[in-house]
Amino acid sequence: MVKKLFWLGSAATLALSLAACSEASSNEDVPKSHTEEHSTETAAVKPEQEEAGEPESEAEAEESVIDDEQKGMAIETLKEIVKNAKSGIVYRFSDGFKVGETTRDEVYAAIGEPEEQVDEFDFYHGSMGNASYQIAYDEKDVMKEARYFGTNVERQTNLGGITKEDVLKYAGEPVEERKIPSTGETNLVYHIGSYELQFVLAKNGTTDHVNLLKKQ
Repeated sequence: MVKKLFWLGSAATLALSLAACSEASSNEDVPKSHTEEHSTETAAVKPEQEEAGEPESEAEAEESVIDDEQKGMAIETLKEIVKNAKSGIVYRFSDGFKVGETTRDEVYAAIGEPEEQVDEFDFYHGSMGNASYQIAYDEKDVMKEARYFGTNVERQTNLGGITKEDVLKYAGEPVEERKIPSTGETNLVYHIGSYELQFVLAKNGTTDHVNLLKKQ
């Protein structure tokens, strides 16, 4: 009888010990105090980041870099337009088409007929980043004037990024500055070699389109 009671007492003691160990192990796995401390730290860091405005600063810095790159691309477009004009080449219009030399048949064979006819001009509409052009021909079907309208997509990288100040800086003083009352535009006229190059500026001060024709 004594042995039996001793055995039961030992078993009860062992059970109580196991239960205590189990509870201690459970508390060690997920310490309540650590979870609360971590939550407090997280809440404290977020307002500090918002006050510092780090995400906004990074976005502003990236936007500034993009703007600089776009402006650089616009200036390169301006330089290339002036350079090509010396030889009568229409900027990026197929393979070196020239005012006063290229015929209508040559243009049609290379890029097809225009989508639209606007007065005397063949109108090629830009798409997917490609520029728009208007081309006029003389009575012999030789190109006499080309108008480059740039692109609508990312326009700030070409004509939309070129201001009057840019034109004056890289092309010099025009031989003539014309006001266009009907549209509110300004036309800066340059004589380059045997050709006339015109920068038509919109009301907002950026270049709307560029005309290239034989100098009269």
